Amino acid sequence: MSQDEAARNETQGQPIDGSAPPPPRDERPRPQYGEYAPEGWSWQPPADERADAAASAPHPAPPPPPAEPAPNGPSSPALQAPAAQTRSADRFFTILLLALGALGAWNTSVSLQQLPGAIQTVYTQQGVGTYTPQEWLPTLALVGTVFMLALYAAVLGWAIARLRARRVAFWVPIVGGAIALVSTIVMTSIVFLTDPTFQSYLERMSGV
Repeated sequence: MSQDEAARNETQGQPIDGSAPPPPRDERPRPQYGEYAPEGWSWQPPADERADAAASAPHPAPPPPPAEPAPNGPSSPALQAPAAQTRSADRFFTILLLALGALGAWNTSVSLQQLPGAIQTVYTQQGVGTYTPQEWLPTLALVGTVFMLALYAAVLGWAIARLRARRVAFWVPIVGGAIALVSTIVMTSIVFLTDPTFQSYLERMSGV
């Protein structure tokens, strides 16, 4: 290649008069309003607006302080002592009543087995006459004995369960004793009211 051709290639595409080349043509469509922003430019809000936005933004509330137990709450020593004393008193009376109930259940069972002799003693003291046991009296005595022992076992188990659960239990033996007393009165009344000798005694007393 000759020097003239090289010089022509270097100067091709440049103005002959040596002026700057024209800026590149913007190929983007012309906006309807305004002009395009220069490349690399981004909008930033004024400093006053940034401060207002930061002030108006919600701030997380501080965590509440840990709650302290009330002076007279459930864990207060001032309330633990009376509760412990109440449980101790309830346990003492419950055990005492259960022991008395065991003696009562045993004595009632023995008395039912010896009921004919006990009735004859009452008849002799009151001048009623001679007692003749009914045929079903041994069966009644056996049923009464089993009932008394089963009742005491139920009362004992229920009272112990309430004591273990730290619940008031002294009233359980009281209820069991009341049921045993009513049952004994009912069975004894059946024996007396169905006896012909006692019925004759009542008729004589009514006639007088």
